[in-house]
Amino acid sequence: MGLRVQFLLAASLMFVASMLVLGAWIQGRIETDWRQSAIAATGRFLDDVLGDHVGELLSHPDPGSGEAARRLTAEIGGSLGKEFAAITVWNTQGNQVFSTRRHAMEQVLPEEVRTGVLAGETMVRPRGAAFHAEHSAVMRVYAPIFNPLTGAIVAIGGADQRSGEIDRLARAESMKTWPIVGAATVVMVAFLYLLVTNAAATIEQQQAALVRQAQRARRLGRRSAVLARLAEQARHDAMVAIEKTLARVGSDIHDGPIQRLAILALRLGESDAGRGLGADMQQVVAELRDITGGLALPELEGEDLEGAIKLAVVGHEKITGGKVALRLDPLPPQVRKSLKVSAFRIVQEALSNGFRHGGGADQAVHAQACEGYLVLTISDAGSGFPDPPPQADGASPCLASLASRVEAMRGDIFVARVEPHGARVQVLLPLGLRPARAAEAL
Repeated sequence: MGLRVQFLLAASLMFVASMLVLGAWIQGRIETDWRQSAIAATGRFLDDVLGDHVGELLSHPDPGSGEAARRLTAEIGGSLGKEFAAITVWNTQGNQVFSTRRHAMEQVLPEEVRTGVLAGETMVRPRGAAFHAEHSAVMRVYAPIFNPLTGAIVAIGGADQRSGEIDRLARAESMKTWPIVGAATVVMVAFLYLLVTNAAATIEQQQAALVRQAQRARRLGRRSAVLARLAEQARHDAMVAIEKTLARVGSDIHDGPIQRLAILALRLGESDAGRGLGADMQQVVAELRDITGGLALPELEGEDLEGAIKLAVVGHEKITGGKVALRLDPLPPQVRKSLKVSAFRIVQEALSNGFRHGGGADQAVHAQACEGYLVLTISDAGSGFPDPPPQADGASPCLASLASRVEAMRGDIFVARVEPHGARVQVLLPLGLRPARAAEAL
């Protein structure tokens, strides 16, 4: 069963139940109003029938046995006897002065009834405590009787009226409302069906469109992920290719021009005239060998990430004769070669800059893996950066090469002063694809 049918059935059942409740309430109101109208009509009838005789009844010493009582009894008899079980008259003091059935109704009216009727109110009481006035087989009506000339209340009339016919008529009248309620229910349910059908069709169309858009988004997402991986791999491959090219250039310079310059310096050094020039050329050869040694790609094939970082630290210690405090937290055993090369070069260059500008005092290296990043922290206790420290965007000559290499790896670099003196360079390199928020890895 579809969602549309379920909603329509539930809404229809609730709507039909509501209309049934409404119809029952309207039927009850109609029956109640009909009975109230019948009670008011009975009060007017008592006033009309008894009004012409009440003066004579009240003036006779024995109202119940006089000529007026006989005429009134004869007038009330016949067809009226079928509708009224008894008709009674009380004076304004509440004492009975006439009754078609002397003991059928109260000899003396209850005070609350007398007070209410004398105030002009038509009252109804059940004939017996077990009956309700509106639903008993016989209902007792009390009504004021007015003097036709003065309009004053001169007596109280009462009648025990058989209510079966009234109930039948009230019920028949109230039942006329059900066809109207039924027709209104059918029209509203039909309107509800059309409304739900149109809304469901619109929702289904929108749902189908959303499904198509979601499928298209998933396809685009998969394509984007593939392109991102390809771009990442291409960038790493380019890094390795650049290092190999630099190594080949260094090797060509070392094996070609440097060797010839070295031979030329030896020959010049053998003669007295060229000895000074030979020494200068030897110095040039040494500097060129240092440069080409920096261009050479370190042998990292057999090293993991920890080994590459250790190799950079050990090489710096051999060249400078200083000591570097190395701290390695657990690092991934398998990473891309470009990451190993970049980590090696960054540690190598940062230590070299620290030695050159800070004298190599208390140099330290800390490497850790944190939320998808390799975090390298290189610090020293030298003279430190100026205040404020330079921005790591290539504007500072000592940071230009580092910033360029970090940017190529899509990483981040942060520099800061260390109080009371010293400098700290912190580099974040993605271990895989770059996470969404690099700065939160710190």
